Amino acid sequence: MATSVRLLRRYVWLIDTIRRAGRITLEEINQKWMDERTLRLENEEEIPERTFHRHRQAIADIFGIDILCNRYDGNTYFIDNDEALNRPSFTSWLFNGLAIDNRLISNRGIANRVIFEDIPGGNEFLPLIIEALTKSRMIKLTYRRFNSADETERVIEPLGLKQSGRRWYLVARIPRCDNPTVFSLDRIQSVTMTDDTFIVDKFIDVSNYFDDVIGVNVDNDYDCEKVILRVYGSQRVYVETLPIHKSQRLVNRAKDYTDYEFNLRPEYEFQHAILALGAAAEVLSPRWLRDEIKWIAEEIVKRY
Repeated sequence: MATSVRLLRRYVWLIDTIRRAGRITLEEINQKWMDERTLRLENEEEIPERTFHRHRQAIADIFGIDILCNRYDGNTYFIDNDEALNRPSFTSWLFNGLAIDNRLISNRGIANRVIFEDIPGGNEFLPLIIEALTKSRMIKLTYRRFNSADETERVIEPLGLKQSGRRWYLVARIPRCDNPTVFSLDRIQSVTMTDDTFIVDKFIDVSNYFDDVIGVNVDNDYDCEKVILRVYGSQRVYVETLPIHKSQRLVNRAKDYTDYEFNLRPEYEFQHAILALGAAAEVLSPRWLRDEIKWIAEEIVKRY
């Protein structure tokens, strides 16, 4: 294992060890470290205090995770901002992936019993795109749309990245276009970073741009409005534990059903999320959406 990769895995191990313990002394950390059979080299001793503090600083720089010491509680160490690992972010995605991988490396016998979803592709472009984001550099990409066999070449301003439905998407602005465009990374054929820089439009906030939709389809043909959805039976448990949209709010609970309110654009992705619930879901309002779902259901019946 390359030194830099091994060191990164050690940082993840250290975060994971402190996180699971809640509060832990350096002595207790070293007791666990001496039991580590994969990341610790065969003749390697305990983690020296000076090395431990260098690791703390590196973890803060790389992951933004602050490991603090409580001098009044036996010099115990704890993670001060654990929420950084719980909220959706690149940091939590990277950390949790490496933490799982560390466990699997230590227990290769169960590796084939942990099943991951297949990502269609395009992950190899992530490092270059992130570098372009950091440097505000324009990128040139060759792209093939889902509904076309033809490739097009574009020079774009990268604004951000979003993961949705097992795919990574590049959010970018095409020069002289007002609204951002979304490119699926698995449809990108090639990408290069140019020498040209750009000024990020302060009126385009990627972190909030998709708040009114599910996924990445911001369809301006749909206005943001209130939707009341009734869900029946056991499907209510799934909807409550994995909300359809961040605006979801329980408004009425009965014996056999629960009503939920949403404030969003009821576009394609939301409609199909409703249809995925089958007969367990019923749109109460708005009327046009109720009729739309009914029409789609009738078209489905015609297929059979």
